[in-house]
Amino acid sequence: MDPPLVEQAVSALMKHVRAKDKNSLTDTDSKVMLQIAFKKIPSKPKHPVALTLENSMYPKNPSVCLITKDPQRFFKDLVNSQNLPVERVIGISKLKKKFKEFELKRVLCDTYDVFMVDERIVPILPRWLGSYFYRKGKVPLHVKLNKKDVSGEINRALKSFMITSIGKGSCVCLPCGRVSFENEQLIENIQSAVKQLCAKLKPGMKNIQAVYIKTDDSVALPIYNSAVATKFKI
Repeated sequence: MDPPLVEQAVSALMKHVRAKDKNSLTDTDSKVMLQIAFKKIPSKPKHPVALTLENSMYPKNPSVCLITKDPQRFFKDLVNSQNLPVERVIGISKLKKKFKEFELKRVLCDTYDVFMVDERIVPILPRWLGSYFYRKGKVPLHVKLNKKDVSGEINRALKSFMITSIGKGSCVCLPCGRVSFENEQLIENIQSAVKQLCAKLKPGMKNIQAVYIKTDDSVALPIYNSAVATKFKI
């Protein structure tokens, strides 16, 4: 991608969106999204793909729920002893027993900003978590709780998000920031997200047809198109 074009597109979109938000009666901080079109539909990965941004998408002090392998008490003590920014710890056995019904899972999902899960129980989690988490975009972030630097794992996850739609169609949408971000923060996140996605999906940039930046209710501005040699005019 051409850095000046990315900067130009971000500047144009943010100028439009922020001017519009000034006239809004509600206090919103909309997500800024990357829309990526592939030449060929990528193979569906076994698990959701994690991307880590330079600047976190989440609130300054997000409420975090950590889902762990058993025993739950061991990980509660670990969180407390290391003063980790985790509000609640739920062992997988407790998740199975206490959150069987859809309504209970819905309430759990809506209670916390961020969910994380011990990487060792990822294969069995979807069965017990349910589809509501996926629809709400709160797929638990994978963390390695058997590492020495658990704090580093948690902090890394707080800059990450999971993509569940790869392999389901010719396009994916990725969050790259919020309207409240500085333009430079958005640019850093865009570059980081595209670079990581290309590294994880072979053959990388060669399979990307186009990249756009947008919000939920804005037009999509192009920042890359493999078929066009000249720069776009924003």
